[in-house]
Amino acid sequence: MKLDVNTKGWTKDKHIVLAVSTGVDSMVLLHELITSLKHSYSKLTCLHVNHNIRPIAKQEEAFLKQYCEEHEIELYVKHLDLSAVIEKGNSIENEARIARYQWFDLMMEELNADVLLTAHHQDDQIETIFYRLMTGRSSRSSLGMSYQMTREQYHVCKPLLTTTKSDIREYQITHDVPYYEDETNAQNHYVRNDIRNRILPSINKNKHLDTAQLIKLKDWHDEQLEVIDKEAIEFINHAIDKHPDTCHYQISRLQFLNLRYSVKMAVLDKICEKLQITRPITEKTYNEWFQKLEGNLTQCTLYTTDKWIIHIAYDKFIIMANYDVRYSPTKITHPGTYNYSHYHIDIKDDFPTEDFPLVIRTRRDGDKFKLNGVKGHKKISRLLIDYKIVHSERDQLPVIVNVKNEIIAVGTLYLQNKYNQLIFIRDMGEE
Repeated sequence: MKLDVNTKGWTKDKHIVLAVSTGVDSMVLLHELITSLKHSYSKLTCLHVNHNIRPIAKQEEAFLKQYCEEHEIELYVKHLDLSAVIEKGNSIENEARIARYQWFDLMMEELNADVLLTAHHQDDQIETIFYRLMTGRSSRSSLGMSYQMTREQYHVCKPLLTTTKSDIREYQITHDVPYYEDETNAQNHYVRNDIRNRILPSINKNKHLDTAQLIKLKDWHDEQLEVIDKEAIEFINHAIDKHPDTCHYQISRLQFLNLRYSVKMAVLDKICEKLQITRPITEKTYNEWFQKLEGNLTQCTLYTTDKWIIHIAYDKFIIMANYDVRYSPTKITHPGTYNYSHYHIDIKDDFPTEDFPLVIRTRRDGDKFKLNGVKGHKKISRLLIDYKIVHSERDQLPVIVNVKNEIIAVGTLYLQNKYNQLIFIRDMGEE
């Protein structure tokens, strides 16, 4: 049996690199590359990441080293330490992916290689489409994976993207390809695993349904994204005024609101990309901005970074350099919702009246707050160091002071116990 491998992403003179996990997908692709496709490239190198999470990881690494040695394939191994992520109880999937590609970037440059191959297949594509649809990730990016993408120094290619998992399994049996099965793939408490193992197979059991139809949806969706992008670019080129001598962009509030919902998001995505606002802004946050733009607010800060601030000013929607704006203390005399810097502050109705007025300001030298649960105080400067808050963010954190001049809240880092359930602060840029 010959596998359907799409080799359009490289030519005979290219140095290709395969990311190998020792799972059946990457091992089957590796086998095909060193047999039927051995004349399709000039050099093959393998990269393996040991996440040091599963006990069998050492055994998998040893197996791959022996396999590559027997077939005279150059192999490089990276060990990751994700213990800090696990201790915090955070999901390791995204952190591990970021760490992997950071290492891939370094290795591709060091090896002077041209194309990185991954073993994602058609079933992975269907799973990705379903996941993005069902989790609301369908409005601003492609529903699925692309055959090829470009990073700074190289291309990433998925040559099995139109190959089914059943074909991969059949190839493995036919050619007796050795591999390791990751037992965590059977644990359905992971969302992606549940989609793969339970939900999609249940759909395919119905003879009237076919999950492969999701691929057609992806193709149509990609076409619509192109139309939206064109509209967004047209608006940016003709409806946004940039002051020639200052870092100041101005948009008509009414013109922006008249755009289609998806185009509004595309416009903001492109502006943020242009301004190198690297922190992703969620659709939920965009919706909050749209509601404020549609409301009766005359002035309101929507978002800030160390370089840029986005805010409403009467009939304009303005983006300007951060040094053009100063954060003055704000006096609060009654419950309500307030925006300060890029923070949303909600003072509940049952907040003690005797503690008003409150003042929201930025930090000052010598600021201290009372520790919760123990005696003593702590300097805000020490708190910022403990949480590793970058310098550009330190002067944007809202500090809330009550009528007794006690610091009762510092951004999302500290809230005095007395005011638990009475004050809610969230960073609008991190949602």
